[in-house]
Amino acid sequence: MAGKLDSRQKMINMMYLVFIAMLALNIGKEVLATLGILNNDLESSITELEASSAASYAQIESNATSADYMIAASQVLDMKEEADKFFSYVQQIKDTLIIGEDGVANKYLKEVNVKGTDSVITVTAYQEMDKSEVLDNMFFEGDMLTPKGQEFLDLYKAFPSNITKVLETIVFMEEEAKIARTALDGTKGEDGVQIEYDFESSKNDLKNRFNYTPMVVNSEGTSQEFLSYNFYGFPVVASLAKLTKIQADIRYIENKVLTEILSSIQGKGLNFSTFQTLLETTKPVYYTTDVIDAAIVMGKKDEGFKPDGVELFLNGNPLSEDEYFIENGKVVLKKRVGSPGTYELTGTLSKKNADTQELVSIPVNQKVVVIREPNSAVVSADNMRVFYRGLRNPTSISIPGVASGTIVPSSANAKFTKTSSGWAAQPTNAKASEMKINVSGVLNGVRKNFDGGTFRILPPPPGKGSITGLGQVVANAEQINKDLLLNGRVKGAKPKDFFYDYEIIVNGFDIKVGNLPQKTVSGNKVSGNAAASSDVRSASRGTVVVITNIKASSKDGDVVTPNYAVDPFILITR
Repeated sequence: MAGKLDSRQKMINMMYLVFIAMLALNIGKEVLATLGILNNDLESSITELEASSAASYAQIESNATSADYMIAASQVLDMKEEADKFFSYVQQIKDTLIIGEDGVANKYLKEVNVKGTDSVITVTAYQEMDKSEVLDNMFFEGDMLTPKGQEFLDLYKAFPSNITKVLETIVFMEEEAKIARTALDGTKGEDGVQIEYDFESSKNDLKNRFNYTPMVVNSEGTSQEFLSYNFYGFPVVASLAKLTKIQADIRYIENKVLTEILSSIQGKGLNFSTFQTLLETTKPVYYTTDVIDAAIVMGKKDEGFKPDGVELFLNGNPLSEDEYFIENGKVVLKKRVGSPGTYELTGTLSKKNADTQELVSIPVNQKVVVIREPNSAVVSADNMRVFYRGLRNPTSISIPGVASGTIVPSSANAKFTKTSSGWAAQPTNAKASEMKINVSGVLNGVRKNFDGGTFRILPPPPGKGSITGLGQVVANAEQINKDLLLNGRVKGAKPKDFFYDYEIIVNGFDIKVGNLPQKTVSGNKVSGNAAASSDVRSASRGTVVVITNIKASSKDGDVVTPNYAVDPFILITR
């Protein structure tokens, strides 16, 4: 969801200070240092916005097949592409401003002795960033713009219009979808239910933050060309701060649009596409002599629903948190019951009121029937009833009335092997999204075939990135000392609630230290790359380190599968 309001306001306030500082005719060393500190604070604000936007993108993507999210999901990646393209281009310019003639990543990094101690630390000498020639030569040639300057200006001018097109496309597609639904249900022009997107605030911010006029009147009353007014003759640190401000504006707009999309979806009114019919019965089982008195009711489904409180009982016995899980707006049981019978499922699901934050509880009163059926196969994947690629999925297979020693499972898309506790099912078709299981067994002396059902095939959930060493595990957004960062191992840990026994092996990754260019490391240690190690050693306290593109494999017994996903993560040096 959106970044915190105080972070946005903090970013705005800081830029006011930047603009005031740049207006000074004689910029002192103290002001240069202050601009450098403000630039670092802006970088931190960008990191917060990116983390918030990543969560919003993930929410939209995970619900992409839902009717409410489908249109937005089809367009937000275009916005992300535009934002990332402009952001990366600005980053290339910033990197050029600080790179040394000998190719040193940041020529302004200095090692200094801390007075009164034996400590040596690395700092950025912002006081030395008082020249303007690098950016002047990059953007200007006499009274004309260089090709690089023109390319930057073109991207700056195009960004607001490109994002606006994405927003207008979302609104247009939603209106068209409403018209299509109206035609289908025969209401002949009556207003159908639609998501009311309102992007006016984002459009206004685009105009204000990326305001462009060919000529700008300066403080002396004369007119200057836009790029010259904003960048010509300014110290490197001032230009660096202003470019970072542009990056912050890019991420702010991106984050705000995602917030407005999710708010509009969640605030949508009655929508019959979110309803389904449910059957209420007075008995768990009806016999041929009974009058069926079941009732059909409407129930609302919401794949984004996540209760704030769950309290469930089976025949009066409380269910522990490892006996159910929440997935796609549903509370799914994973409770094993050893004896057949009718079980009362009771309790409450609770959710906070959006306005009052008061916890509102909805009672649960259902029946669960457990029976033995002698003429059908019972197949269940022990862990969440899904088969995962690259893993030997523990599987229980039984047929009531059939001896377990005669049971033989098979599937065109999987290989089954016998284990001490049952079976292991390993999907073998890399493209298949589901697998149909057939089971045969000897019943009354005759081998018969039974339908084992169709199961989904999914990739295993991504590992959680971290660095491990010296008896420590440092995870996302945590602080780390440079020795551990250099010599610790980059690892991928299984999600805590993923009940499979396998190993994640990291083979390589990319690392970006502060504003320095990204480096690619082979193996699982930063020390495996001399350039990356140099970046870490030169990092000052509070530098943000981003580890991405983690290459890993899963190892389950003797089964090794490449391309296992591990989430990127950030660390902060201390």
